[in-house]
Order: sequence, then structure tokens, then C-alpha cells
Amino acid sequence: MQNYQTEGNYIVAESEEGELYFYISAKSNKPHHPYVIYDGKDHAVLARNEEQAVVLDYINPDVRDKLRKAPVVIVVETLLDNIKDAYIADMNIVNQMPDDLGKLGLKTWEELSLKK
Repeated sequence: MQNYQTEGNYIVAESEEGELYFYISAKSNKPHHPYVIYDGKDHAVLARNEEQAVVLDYINPDVRDKLRKAPVVIVVETLLDNIKDAYIADMNIVNQMPDDLGKLGLKTWEELSLKK
């Protein structure tokens, strides 16, 4: 996972059954064994395939607990108002996010909220 791209504009939704959905913009290549890395804090990483990882920036504090407890999430990739792809990604809960994320200059939810 060398190529990170930050997804700053995404939606997290919960179904009536409690399933969590991430709506993100469509990507150019296909996912292969996708999974989400999450430490319960500000950012999650969707590993779409071996070469591409998407940083889900600023996880809302109201969603964090549900996300930590979810075994999987459903990722929906959209292009304008159309669904391009949808797939299940396993959740991998970790104690600490990968060190190379710090090089991206990501801020916390609280820091983002202070800018408004």
C-alpha cells in the first residue's frame, strides 16, 4: 500500500439492520480483497487493493464506536449520482495507524471543527 489518496468528502450511513455504509467517489481500478484499517480515532484507511489505499479523513465522533464494533462495512463507490461499484470490506481494528499516515499532514476532527 504505497499510494494513499485522501477522501475528504464521503458519507457514512447506517441501515435499519445496523450495517455501516461508506459512500465514496468512484476510483479507476477495481478493488481486490478490500479491508478497512481503523484505530478508533480520527482516520480510517480503506485498502482497496495492494497498490491503492484511501484515507477516510475525519471520522465523525458519533460514528466511531459503531465502526469499532463492525465486523465489515459496505463500500459504495459513486460517480455523480450513480453507483459504480459496491463491495464488502472487512474491518481490521488496530492499536495504532500506519506510521506513514503521519506524513500526510492529517488533522483531527477537533482541529477541523475549530476552522469553521
